[in-house]
Amino acid sequence: MSIFGEAKTSRRFVLGYDLGEEVSQISFLASDSDLPETLSTLAGAELYNIPTVLCKRSEVNQWFYGKDAIAKIESGEGVRVDHLIEIARKGKRVDVDGTGYDPVSLLTLFVKRTLSLLSMEMSMDMVDAIVFTTRIMDTRMIDVLSEVTGALALPVKSIFYQSYEDSLYHYMLYQPDDLTTHAVIACDYSFGTMTVYDMKLNHRTTPVVVTIDKSNEDCLAISAGGFPEDPTEKAKVIDRLDERLLDFSKEIMDGRIVSSVFLLGEGFREQWMQKSLDFLCRTRRVFQGNNLFSKGASIAAREKINPTDRMDKYVLLDADKLKSNLGLMVKKQGKEVYHALLDAGENWYDVSESIDIILELEAFVEIIITPLTGGERRIHKIELEGLPIRPVRTTRLRMKILMQSANKVIINLEDMGFGELFESSGLNWTEEISV
Repeated sequence: MSIFGEAKTSRRFVLGYDLGEEVSQISFLASDSDLPETLSTLAGAELYNIPTVLCKRSEVNQWFYGKDAIAKIESGEGVRVDHLIEIARKGKRVDVDGTGYDPVSLLTLFVKRTLSLLSMEMSMDMVDAIVFTTRIMDTRMIDVLSEVTGALALPVKSIFYQSYEDSLYHYMLYQPDDLTTHAVIACDYSFGTMTVYDMKLNHRTTPVVVTIDKSNEDCLAISAGGFPEDPTEKAKVIDRLDERLLDFSKEIMDGRIVSSVFLLGEGFREQWMQKSLDFLCRTRRVFQGNNLFSKGASIAAREKINPTDRMDKYVLLDADKLKSNLGLMVKKQGKEVYHALLDAGENWYDVSESIDIILELEAFVEIIITPLTGGERRIHKIELEGLPIRPVRTTRLRMKILMQSANKVIINLEDMGFGELFESSGLNWTEEISV
């Protein structure tokens, strides 16, 4: 018994948490496994979706989440609280059963309750990293998620946030090479607007540059939010949707080669796609499922804390990514060498760097900018006006680097003096660089 206990405890995990507006999922990747698994809400079944819903029992301070919340709402026992991401982003207090609640606290409650499901597989102190992924990842979403994770005080060393595009990219990193020889299309559809992720790979560059274009298509939207119960009406709706998906597929595939297609979401669950599927399967691999983003997030969690050589072969340059390498020339052992500051492919909202540099005699710093999407390398010169004149290599600067968007880098330089020889002048310089 002691041996089994030691083996179980020695396993470590990373998590991918897909926080969706309608449903959420949690995938995990064990240290002794190559591929992630998705947490099922029922042991032995493939029930991955957790409705992103809370329910407060009427006139009692008792809360339910997920499918339990739906059941209580349908039986009339409580008050429904949904759109948890939307209300948390807005930040306005929400009235529930006559009491006002902080919307971020409600989202925190949902995340806390869903994470408790993991007790069937592991304890949280066995988790090394979590990546939260959502459809929209911006500064407001990061602020909300930071509040949530801060309030939960999780015993996890590393917590990251990323978009669905980033999760799709990381998922594809662990797929067979033949699925990414050419473009990859992922369609996420749950009877409303279909979100399409068009992943392109430029194999002529080293590393392979990956871009993902996201678009929203209304051609399959059903106002009822699902198929009609009447068999005749359902057959008519399905026939219409099949034709529309076929037309859309022909349009997006026209004049190009697509290696693989992923049909994601509840809208594709019933496999009604007959004509369109027949077309899609010609010379392409087609997959159906609904846990790609949570699995991709768990893969990202592992790669962020323990990168593999896969990360050296590809670089994703989506809308949130820095698209240039930034660095400067420094002297090491008497030779000038390139020192990297920022690497293309980083999420702009993750960038937070600080280094100290020692100047020779110059009163400026030159930042080298090398685009990965084409264009010539250039140098941005930051003049250090008013910097005291000191002997060679006796001026130390502290450089702090942040980003305001995917194409704006903010560099702050502070004169730190030089130990006991020269006190700091108190001067600092801030420069905005377009990249």
